[in-house]
Parts: sequence; structure tokens; C-alpha cells
Amino acid sequence: MRKQWLVLLVAVLASATLWGCGSSGGSGGSDVTDTDVLGEDAAGNAIVSTAKCIECHETISWSSDIVEGYLAGKHVIHSDHITAESGDCLQCHDPNGDGPGIEELIDTANVPAEGLAAVGCETCHGGGEDHFGVGPMPIAKPGIDECATCHDNDIHHAYHPEADFIASNFLESRHYTASVRNEAICSKCHTDEGGRLYRNVSTKTQLEATVLPVSSDEPVQCKTCHDPHNAGGLLMAEVEDHGHVVASAEYATCSTCHMSDREDPADNPEWMYHDEVYYRVISDTHYDDPATENVIEGYVIDPLNERACRDCHDVHTVMEIRADEDSSSFSNTINDQWSKSPHGGFIGDIKLQTAEAYDDMDLNRTAEQLTAIKEAGTDDTISPAWTHYNWDSTFQEDGVTADRGSCQECHTATGAMNYLNDPENYDFANNDFSHLDNWDAVGGSTQNELLYCWGCHSNNSGELRNPGATSRPYTVDGVNVTMPDTGNSNVCINCHGARGNVEGYALTADPATSMATVNPGFAPAVDGNTTKNVTNAHYLVASATLYAADTKIGYEYADQSYAPVPYFEHGSIGLNADSPETGAGPCVACHMQTAESHTFEVVEKDDMGVITALTSTACVECHTGAHGAGLVAEDTETENGLQTAEAAAAFLEEEAEGYHEALEILNQALIAKGLTFSNNYPYFSGDSWINEGTFGAAHNYNYLHHEPGAYAHNRYYAKRLIFDSLDWLDNGVLDGTITIDAATYPEADAWLASGAARP
Repeated sequence: MRKQWLVLLVAVLASATLWGCGSSGGSGGSDVTDTDVLGEDAAGNAIVSTAKCIECHETISWSSDIVEGYLAGKHVIHSDHITAESGDCLQCHDPNGDGPGIEELIDTANVPAEGLAAVGCETCHGGGEDHFGVGPMPIAKPGIDECATCHDNDIHHAYHPEADFIASNFLESRHYTASVRNEAICSKCHTDEGGRLYRNVSTKTQLEATVLPVSSDEPVQCKTCHDPHNAGGLLMAEVEDHGHVVASAEYATCSTCHMSDREDPADNPEWMYHDEVYYRVISDTHYDDPATENVIEGYVIDPLNERACRDCHDVHTVMEIRADEDSSSFSNTINDQWSKSPHGGFIGDIKLQTAEAYDDMDLNRTAEQLTAIKEAGTDDTISPAWTHYNWDSTFQEDGVTADRGSCQECHTATGAMNYLNDPENYDFANNDFSHLDNWDAVGGSTQNELLYCWGCHSNNSGELRNPGATSRPYTVDGVNVTMPDTGNSNVCINCHGARGNVEGYALTADPATSMATVNPGFAPAVDGNTTKNVTNAHYLVASATLYAADTKIGYEYADQSYAPVPYFEHGSIGLNADSPETGAGPCVACHMQTAESHTFEVVEKDDMGVITALTSTACVECHTGAHGAGLVAEDTETENGLQTAEAAAAFLEEEAEGYHEALEILNQALIAKGLTFSNNYPYFSGDSWINEGTFGAAHNYNYLHHEPGAYAHNRYYAKRLIFDSLDWLDNGVLDGTITIDAATYPEADAWLASGAARP
């Protein structure tokens, strides 16, 4: 039947009224003169102009829509910065000079004053001197080689940052290099021809009844997904249900093979045709069960988003999802690294551990395994930053009004994106979480977000949302703290720059009792005893520690120096000292200058939490001299002699142990004063009143307990806060000495130099 249809089509074309160029029945005869052509293609074929192509094809039923789409597409309507006078740019944007000839066919508003530039038909199909409606075209079916002629360079960054080397990347991707399977069923997703023919087949029953073998063994390529005649468009259309759009063209395109995340296979097995191989479907990591309010099982896609997939994935650079054919382990891609990071709630590791558990039970590649992986998620014991509260609401779960909206800029991807885009005008009331299940602005949703890629990145080529120097919501001497411009690290500062310091409490001392009182309007304790509160510096406030000279994040005892040591330069790591700053900055330079950048890990640890290796190279770039203390990533000759990677890891482990032992000593000293710490607000409970110095010691413990890397971020600042807090708690005065039980706390004894001078 298909052959008969093609014969009929050729007959119709042969009998059609052509545009009077003397086709000689389509055999190639031509009366085109030299004045009619725009030049020649690479093979020497005369180029007769896109205007002549349109003159005929707009009158033919099967091609009239193609012409309409072409004239509306980006091959014709480029932008406001490419014109007929754009010089060297025209070698791709109008290589044949077609633009002026079709200006009258498009809206005048889309014609630049300097003239239209357009990519013509013969740019891809070759010169049409022998065609005339029915004759041969040099390239009847352009493929990726023709696309790559223009779509493969590194000059687009300013306007199209995701387009650099797009063809080369695609040719190395799994979309192109995966095994071609042109037999029935598989052809839908594993061939170009099947992808186009069966793109609207969506269920297992339809697949088995409809999809046939295809003759072509061409792999998935540009034209599989894209409509080349309507550049910028996709072959798949938006999905509508009863007149309402329910999925964007991009979501429909990608999910036609990777399958929707919106269904649970346990409830609807008909929906999925790879229900026994979890890593072939996105639902293993992209489905979050709205019924489990305090568990996040996966990324929540907004199917209406026109960038539903590209927000996080470079869909043209798809890597292998398995290490080898016999392994179900995740690949080492940036997306995979993120999923195993705190920003991703460690959900990648959770999913992988679940997969391996079912593999051990001989249930690998089963529907039971897939269901278990889908249901495995991160919760409050693992990722309280994302699951502890209903962050997208503006009240607590018990109905008591609270300011959850102010948390959204750090505890949701949506809030982070909006804040980083425009900090000065950010208003959490404008955060739209409508992609979450049954969300409303007051009650929120039963779903929460992790910190998705698009929270920090503006596109999938890695560009960051950069807010510049960031103002903090607390003051020093009555003036709001502004963190310095740290380049790419600005994206980190807001969420790791603390929410408050000691100045947030109005501390006043009674001369008779030296008692500190707390401003009762700021944060009264739940037991009514406001003197048992400490300021809430917040959690993981690394950048506040790094720039402690600006933030005064700790309680600094009077007449004591907390100025950085002369050689302290952690705050300038990765900076170029230009304005605006263009460097990586300390957060990115240290936490992402690694082989697995998006795990954000500086060190490797064993199952006992012991540091075994450095993963960041930033440390060793500086620490090779007098202050190196063994911090090198590999065997290296330094002025201190041969030092090893093992020595570097051992040194950092000693630092970490000393720091955490010192904090435990401070904790015990506070308990001795009747102050018992809790991880939950208001953090301290007890029956005794506290004086200002004891209040300060409690604050320092609370702050540093929630800043586990302070020993590396700002070593001497952390030491001095702990030393002075212990010194005060010892006898109510600062006499510059502390005593540590070296037998019980040997690492703290060494770290704080017990009995010696203040650090």
C-alpha cells in the first residue's frame, strides 16, 4: 500500500502546474539562465533560490503546510541581531542570499531594517537546477551531516549557549551511538524512521499492535525529534485533554520513549513498556508520590514547561546510564553526581542501594525492583533541608501561621531561582509551585522540591544565576551585612551565609547580676524563659564562617581579637580581583574543582566517616609550603620534603577530630552550667539563668555545631571562639588558659594547644 501511495504522489507531482522553468518532464532539462541563480552549491549545482521553491510548493496540498511552517520558523525569522548585512554570520544564517527574495512573504515586523537573512531550502537540499518539482535533488533527505554544517561550532555562546558543538556532542551521545534496533516494537525508539512514524504510540498495547519493522538502519538523529522545515520546532505537538494543554511539545517528545513520570506502574502497568528495566525509564528517579508528604521519591517535572527536560539535561549530550552491559550502576554524569549530593537529597545513592538490594534477592530487572526503586526516597532523617517542613506553604502543618515563605529562597528550587534572578525585588508571594500536586499558595502541596539544577543554573550549559554581592538579613553595628562579590560562588552565598548573628538579640547586662536578657519580641522560648534562647545562625553557614570578619557570626568576647591571621586567604580563593568578579570564588573553586564536581565533596570518607583522601585540587594549589602541613594530593616534592596524599588525608582527619572533640568539650561545659543542647528550636533548655558570656558560649556551640567544616573554612576563627567560650565557662573570666583532659580528648588537646597561649 505504501508503494502504491508513493507512485500516486509522483504522478500527481509530475502533472502539477509547475513554475514555468521548463522542467522537460522532470528529467533535468532547464531553461534557467545565469541571471536566475544565486550561485552554486559545493557540488557545482546551480542554486535557483528559495523564492522559486516556495512559488511551487505553496500550491501543493502536501507541502503547503511545510511552506507555512518554514516561513514561521527560525531558519527564516532569526532574531533582532542577524540581518542581510551581518557579514561573516551569513555563511550560516543566509549562505545563498535567499533572505531578500522572501521578505514579502513574511510579516514586515519580522524584516530587519537592514534586510532579511534566511537559511534557504537549497542550503540543506543542495542546488535545485535539476529539480523543478519532480526531478532529482542533490540531497533529498538531509541528515545530521547537513545540520552539522552550521550547528557545530563554539561561536554561539552569547546568544545560544546550549548550541556550542551541538552536532559533535550528539554524534558521541547515546542517542546516536546506541544500538540500532529496527525490528518491530524496538524501532519506535531505536531508529530515526521508527521514531518519526510511531512517535504518537504511547501504551504497551498500542506498541505491540502498531509498531512494525522499518527498513532503515539510521539511528536517532536531528530529524527524529525536530521539524527541519519549522526550525526550532519539534515534530511532536503539545498534548491537549478536553481543550486544555497538559504537556509541552518537549515533554511529549522525550517521554514518548523515556515514558511519563506521572503514572505509577503498580497502578497502571499498561502505561509502561520497559517496566522490568528500571534504568530505561525516567520514572525511577522522576516520580514523587504526592501521598508521602515527608518523603521525596524523585524529581517533580512540570510537564507544561517548554523546557521540561532541558532545564536539567543537555538532551544532545546523552551519556551511557550504565557502567557496562552487565551493570545497573548509575553513570558518572553531572546529573548523577547531583543526585548523590546533599542538594539532591542523596536520592541517587538511595535508589542505587535499593536496586542492589533487589539484585541480591535475584530480582534484578523485574517489575518488583522498579516499583521498589520508585518508592525509595529521602526523608527527614537524611535530608531535613528538603523534607522537614511543607516549604511551599506559608503556614506550619498545625495551622499556626509561620513564615515558611521566607524559607523558600533556600529550601526550594523555585524560590532559589527567583531569588538569584533578582534579589532586590524577590518576593516569596510570587513563587509559583503549581507543578506540585494540588498546590495552593497558603496550604502548599504534599510534595516538596530538592535543589534542582535550574535553581542555580540558567541553562544546561552550566551558566549560573549570579546575583552579585549578596546582602544578608542581619546586621553588624546596625548595618546590614553585605557579602563580597565572589564571582560564580555568589550562587552559594545566600543559602550558606547564615540567617542571623548575635546582634539579632538585644543583649543587656544587669550590673548587679551580670545577667543577659533577650529581646522578647525576637524569638521567645517555648517554655517562656526567653533567656534560654540563642541566636539562630542557621545551618551549614560556611560562607558566613569564611567571611567572619564581615559577618561577626560568632559571639566575640570583648577585648579579644578575632581578626584573620596574616596568611589567611581562604576568602580570596578562585577570585580574579576584577569588577564584577569573574572568578570561580572559594565555594566553587574548593567544592567543585574535583573529578565529580556536582557531589560538592572536598574529601572522601570511609564507612566510619574517616577522611581517606582529598578530591579537591584547590587545597594543594596553595598548601605546599610552610602552612601546607601535608596538604598535597599526590606524592610531591615541597620545601618540607616528600609529602604524600595519605599524609594530606591524615592531617585533615586530625583537624576534623580535634575540632569535633573540642566542640564536645564545650557541650559538656554548657551542660555543667545547666544548659542542655537540642537540635530542635529553641536549641537549649535548662533551669539556670545565663550571663552574657555564657549566652555567647551557647551561641558559639550552636553555630559551630551546625557548621561541621569550620575547621577548614576559617580554622583560627573557630579555634578562638571555642577557646574563649571554654575559658569563660571555666571561671567567668577570660584569663587566656583552658584545661583539657588529654587522655579523654587527645585530638582536641593537640588542636587547641591546651595550656598554651590562646590561638
